[in-house]
Amino acid sequence: MKKLLISTLVFLLVACTLPTPTQTVTPLPPNNTTPSDDDASLPPVEGPDPSLKVAAFYYPWYGNPSIDNVWVHWDQNNHRPPQDIGSDYFPALGAYSSRDPQVVAQHMAWLRQAGIGVIITSWWGQGSNEDRAVPLILEMAERYGIKVAFHIEPYSGRSAERLVSDIRYIYEKYGSSPAFFRSTASSLYSPGNQPKGMFFVWSIEFKEFGQSPVQADYWLSAMDAIHSLPEGGLVIANTLQGSWINGGHFDGLYNYITLRVDQNGGFNWARNMPPNSLYIPSVMPGNSARRVGYPENTYVPRNDGATFDEQWTAALGTAVEPALVTITSFNEWHEGSMIEPITVGEEDGNGNPYADFGILPADGYLDLTREWIDKYLATQFPPTYRARISITTSSDWTTLNILNGGTWMRPELVSASDTVTNAGMETGDRFVLMQYIDDANAGKQVEMTWDILLADLGENLILQIDRGNIGATQVTIYNYLGDIPIQVDTFTWNSITTERNSHSIAIATEKLTKPGP
Repeated sequence: MKKLLISTLVFLLVACTLPTPTQTVTPLPPNNTTPSDDDASLPPVEGPDPSLKVAAFYYPWYGNPSIDNVWVHWDQNNHRPPQDIGSDYFPALGAYSSRDPQVVAQHMAWLRQAGIGVIITSWWGQGSNEDRAVPLILEMAERYGIKVAFHIEPYSGRSAERLVSDIRYIYEKYGSSPAFFRSTASSLYSPGNQPKGMFFVWSIEFKEFGQSPVQADYWLSAMDAIHSLPEGGLVIANTLQGSWINGGHFDGLYNYITLRVDQNGGFNWARNMPPNSLYIPSVMPGNSARRVGYPENTYVPRNDGATFDEQWTAALGTAVEPALVTITSFNEWHEGSMIEPITVGEEDGNGNPYADFGILPADGYLDLTREWIDKYLATQFPPTYRARISITTSSDWTTLNILNGGTWMRPELVSASDTVTNAGMETGDRFVLMQYIDDANAGKQVEMTWDILLADLGENLILQIDRGNIGATQVTIYNYLGDIPIQVDTFTWNSITTERNSHSIAIATEKLTKPGP
């Protein structure tokens, strides 16, 4: 469950996040429940090995009186389980306990059936109830061939220093388990291919819930400390701001949930990530949290599986190959984003029916997930071509974007004039260069140069220059497939035509896809 952190700037990227439940602060009793010695009491381990290229967010925070002596989370928003629960759907396993070995085993069997090889378990700090659930999760995950990563939540007292301590603790306490997830992926700040833990940090723009926001550099020393650990570590931050990679030395980004992929760029934030950073998109089947009182604008219908299809299609359609695809979620029942099987035809005892999956059966998202994983693993991502773009202007502002014929991504700033007020890329597809209007009126000129990757190229790459009414803009394109950039075209635009003074230019892509002399 996530905090509703929608601000105007964040919402421009449609990284719509969600409210947070009240965390249970009463420690649960020790879990003395152990699996039966009779393997027949647990679901069989069957089917092909699941994929380590796909993970699901997992919530081990549910409890019931038979195992935990108290209801945990099912009673959110004043519901009265076991029949009346804080969810728009009713689980096939009922209002279960996350400390029940039979339940956790069934979860792992279902994950294996769906082809999901990794779970990212919600973790609320050292000694928390979610922390105490980890040994059973690791035991059952090992049995079913599932790996376990950690989703470090913004618990009370979280800080940069505590994050380093948390990752040391997780390594020391759980790193010896065969089910502990390690990745050989590399990044700019973790360049080696040695196996290392992957840690997801939710709400990275805040130290903890209820605190003032922080900037990327708040975490920088902590990231350097984590990368310097004996095993290192890959830290994946929950933000859509590509600048946080270099600003905070993070290894990659994930969105957790994007409610509407047809608004504000969808997954195009992937293109704005710098080179050598890990793109980890999160896809969801839908979102329905009416019974726990979420705002109606967080409701996204499942549309008989079409929403899941749309999310996968968008996540894989950015031309950026994911390092991992995450599913939100396996069992976040309060938000109704889960793929865990439901009970169809159930009602809450007060005459209110629970939702179903439409034309999909109660376990339909397991099979649909397997289908998408197979498509994902078979996907051939387009080739990319390195290029350099230099933009010079004597106007107060100018922009450059692609109209058609290709996609650019992975921008890396090479240089920018000291007097620019904005030298960047917006929403993954438009470069912006600005200076003070007084400087433009005085005839001053500013410049910026970027290295980029081009993909999905047609016969011609069509670009559009926009600028203010002052001065002129010059754009120079370089082929950068070899050791040095080679100039292929230069365009100058200085006329007054429309409100944005738009002007399109065309570059033959052959000049950009074949090495120069």
